[in-house]
Amino acid sequence: MPILTSTETLFGGLLGVFALYMLARRVGLSNYWSGVLGGVIPFLAYLGYSSVVTQGGDMMAIHLAVFLATAAVLGVFGAIRNEKLKMHWGPKLIAAFFGFLVIFMAVLLSISSHGLPDKISGLFLPNPDKQRLHTAFPGVIPHDQNTLYEPHMKKIEAQRNLGWTVEIGELEKLRSDVPGNITVRVQDAGGKPVLVEQVEIAMWRMANSGDDRHVQLKPLGDGVFGGEVTFADPGRWIIGVTVTRGQDVFSTQRSLFIDEPTKK
Repeated sequence: MPILTSTETLFGGLLGVFALYMLARRVGLSNYWSGVLGGVIPFLAYLGYSSVVTQGGDMMAIHLAVFLATAAVLGVFGAIRNEKLKMHWGPKLIAAFFGFLVIFMAVLLSISSHGLPDKISGLFLPNPDKQRLHTAFPGVIPHDQNTLYEPHMKKIEAQRNLGWTVEIGELEKLRSDVPGNITVRVQDAGGKPVLVEQVEIAMWRMANSGDDRHVQLKPLGDGVFGGEVTFADPGRWIIGVTVTRGQDVFSTQRSLFIDEPTKK
């Protein structure tokens, strides 16, 4: 099944609401039941889609509200048309409000999924480092990434006593959905290579913990380890490096922005 964006499911469902309402009226159903069928059937179709492609509860609530509100507005207009009454300014205002609400929600959904266009973000958002801004919603931090403060401070103190320096290389060449190489150099306080047993790279994406990856690097000599990694999507990632030598463990993290592959 193709993966649809929230904007596509929202506007596609709205077209379904209009089509079903008009079809029900054409076959002779009452204005009330035409509105009910027009609002309920597209939402049931969306529920079926969400059972295959996981959707958040907030997305379901937005689709439900928009579909039912649109069907209700169609029902009001249909009833007024049947009675051949002159429409009061109140229903017109309500219809205009819901129309604005649908467009506003679609814009927010588009921004949360794909971010602001580069020209707009460049006008309003500060960017002193001249990097590409990623304005899409990054998601919440998964609970399994949280750590307690006291154990964390003890680990920092143990690492400080080791005196190791861990450098991560080749990061500037990485692009989303394209395999790339990454290197890690481990040195002691005097700048000499440290013979360690294992170096592991963890890639965490705050928007979706399902994209997290762990890669074991291979020794390349002189305290350097390397391997191939692939980032699933562009945006802000957290790179975690864990170096192990016997009972000694050294961990470090850094934030990294992964850009889209260069178009040829």
